[in-house]
Amino acid sequence: MARSELRQVTRDAIRTRITEEAERLFVEQGFETTTVDVIASRVGMSQRSFFRYFGSKEDVVLDNYDRLGQDLLHRLNTRPSSEPDWIALRRAFDVVAEQYGDSDRRQRGAAIQQIVELSPALLSGYLERLDRMQRQLAIALRGRIVARNPHTTVDDVALRAVVGAAFACLQAVVSEASQAGSGVDLGERLDAVMTIIKPCGLK
Repeated sequence: MARSELRQVTRDAIRTRITEEAERLFVEQGFETTTVDVIASRVGMSQRSFFRYFGSKEDVVLDNYDRLGQDLLHRLNTRPSSEPDWIALRRAFDVVAEQYGDSDRRQRGAAIQQIVELSPALLSGYLERLDRMQRQLAIALRGRIVARNPHTTVDDVALRAVVGAAFACLQAVVSEASQAGSGVDLGERLDAVMTIIKPCGLK
């Protein structure tokens, strides 16, 4: 492994550790009362070292959604080009189903989502990232369509609507599963809902 790659692996590991400890503190003490000093102390670093990895405690929370967006885009981009696009979107959402299947990650994720929804600053950042995820996935869908038929006319507004519909399915199923508890198979339920909602005219 090259030295630059090793540095990046080390940096990613430290960021993950900061995130995990910060999230525990946010759940235990509340987001507003948890300071950067407290987070840094829990991890065993100085405040100055903390700022080498995150610009603020808000960034620690929102980084989860940045990584989710990257994971969703990666999943979609690695689906077979011949696969129907709506199915490819569904399979991209497997990353969320997998997280939900882990009880610790599910509980922590639900607690962090609640914190986000109660903080105007975090909610604004979350909504911005949600919009970015959808725009990136719509661009990826466009690429899939053009790759199959370079001469086709793509309606970009319609693609944004398709991705928005897929996210609406995901959010509705996650909300239902959160209320029902761990007995819900998120992937199976998502299959059913997205089958019902599949847009007309989409491959």
